[in-house]
Amino acid sequence: MSAEVQSSKESGLPDGPPSHGNRSEARLLEPVATVVRGSYRLSLAVLIAGALALLTGTKLSRIWGGRYVCAESRSEFSGDGFTRLFRPHAGVEVMTRPSYCTDHANGAQRLFDFLGGFPSLLLVLGILFLLNRLIQGASREGVFTARTAKQLRVVGWWLLLGCLAAAVVEAGAHAALLATLAKDYTFTADSWLGTWQPPYALAFTALGILTFARIMRAGVAMREDLEGTV
Repeated sequence: MSAEVQSSKESGLPDGPPSHGNRSEARLLEPVATVVRGSYRLSLAVLIAGALALLTGTKLSRIWGGRYVCAESRSEFSGDGFTRLFRPHAGVEVMTRPSYCTDHANGAQRLFDFLGGFPSLLLVLGILFLLNRLIQGASREGVFTARTAKQLRVVGWWLLLGCLAAAVVEAGAHAALLATLAKDYTFTADSWLGTWQPPYALAFTALGILTFARIMRAGVAMREDLEGTV
């Protein structure tokens, strides 16, 4: 009887330091574990360097902040001047999109320019942080655990909601910035929707992660039920 009890204990999920079996499970996280750790540390180093540059006013701060504030129009047009300049083959028409730039941007324009890229940066940093935390927990406690499934679900929801929110905010900021730079362009709901580009790839990836997290949670529950019957 004592041997059976000891065998059931050994087959359960350990609460202490990782065993050899857990280290074997941790190998399943490669190569994404190494890539995430390296990217996460590199992003933190870049953010710290950029913050220090802005505070100290070095040359890096001008590169970080940028001198010009630009917004590209979504409208395309062609002209004889572009055809003569780029010299296309017969029957080929050259199309171009105007880009409006200023080196005397006011506070509102710089805010719109900042919001045109910061949400995506925040999304990426959040993904790296959550994945790094997931990998650390999975390496320490095991891959096939309820905690790992829960953290994977958090990653999926962050990516799904974050990519949609980032796309909406950045589209609005771009439309608002363009309205301050071009006389014939006004900021309206139509211009906002015309600028918005749905993040189909990220949304489907997030749905896949959520589905895999649900499958993983069901597998963990089945594993716990089997261990409880031993």
